[in-house]
Amino acid sequence: MERLKQELINNGYIITKESTKSVELVGKSTGEVFYLLPNKEITTVLNPKRVEESEKLMEQSSGLNHNTSFIKFPKRHNTGSDLIHYGYSFKFQSEDEAIIFLKSYVG
Repeated sequence: MERLKQELINNGYIITKESTKSVELVGKSTGEVFYLLPNKEITTVLNPKRVEESEKLMEQSSGLNHNTSFIKFPKRHNTGSDLIHYGYSFKFQSEDEAIIFLKSYVG
């Protein structure tokens, strides 16, 4: 994931917060926030409001992902009694595939 983070920085993205659960980045030109997850698969999470506006993104998404570290995203009820931040996840086979996707949807 270090190579991917560096590649994103080189392409104009800014890391705004990093934890063991996720890395928060912002698209420099758009100001749009997204998250990288430290999973075995390359996984990004986009704001649900952005995804729900696009039928194409909804079709490409791997589904909802709930995480307390997605602090810039809205909250909803999941399995617990409290609200939790959530977004739509997207999984990729390669770092290049993730970068191409992010350039086209996050800016």
